[in-house]
Amino acid sequence: MPTIILASPRVDRWQAFSDTLAAGIQADIITVRTGADALEAAQRLRPQLVVIDAELGDLTAEDLIRRLLGIDAMINTAVASAEAEAVFQEETEGLGILMKLSPLPTSAEAGRLVECLGQLQGYLKMIHTS
Repeated sequence: MPTIILASPRVDRWQAFSDTLAAGIQADIITVRTGADALEAAQRLRPQLVVIDAELGDLTAEDLIRRLLGIDAMINTAVASAEAEAVFQEETEGLGILMKLSPLPTSAEAGRLVECLGQLQGYLKMIHTS
């Protein structure tokens, strides 16, 4: 079963998001509260997705993503951030982030993320069978 890591010091407030994500992807959800814990879990579990709170505290979302890419370039990421879209895009350009989420992601955002991952998986399957 695929693994998803939710990295946030306030992950307890992400329950509806987490439940919708788990149901939509049929995945094990692992919650961590720091960037360091997310890196350790990613090294061990090779997740399909890491959802990162921009307010982690010990690492910026950008630094965490760069380190995750060093572990496995196929790890997908999404970031919960209050940054304006233009600022967020400028700061994270080139990191391959699937989606920017609101600071406290909603169930609806989880649904959109599930759709995005499904499209990506379909694309990857198409490439590998061509």
